[in-house]
Amino acid sequence: MTGRDMLVQQFDAIYGLIARNVDGLTHADSLAPAAGGGNTANWILGHVVNVQNAVMRIISAPAVWESEQLERARFDHPIRDADHAIDWDTLVERFNVSHDGCLAALAALSDDALAEKMPGPFGNESTRAGLLGVLVIHQCYHAGQLGMARRAAGKKAAILAPGQAAPL
Repeated sequence: MTGRDMLVQQFDAIYGLIARNVDGLTHADSLAPAAGGGNTANWILGHVVNVQNAVMRIISAPAVWESEQLERARFDHPIRDADHAIDWDTLVERFNVSHDGCLAALAALSDDALAEKMPGPFGNESTRAGLLGVLVIHQCYHAGQLGMARRAAGKKAAILAPGQAAPL
């Protein structure tokens, strides 16, 4: 397996995890408060879309969704109520439909493009592949948060071990 193949597989898994965790959540569900003051699903998915927009720029693919609403999901701006929320249905739909374009653009990256030097996430120098690897970790972290937000909304777990029944 090449590094490019691994990135395609990892981003495919991220899309799958997020799709399962947001499936069946309503706009109201997306605003359920998380235990201990954690982020709402509305903020988490808005933040994921913001970061996925950056991923798409890095791989020369069309943005997931360009909307002023995404300003509400900055890292320092929690979404706790309907007045500040992002339109949930549009957020979910735009993220899900970007899946194929993301994977196709990743698969089309040349070895030279993956090895190209670019600024890393913390001011250090990285390669395109290295930066994408860090962003995989970021997106996975928030995909897991969406699972917890799903439970905070009173929904059954979406990611289970084989043969495991979903507890409420």
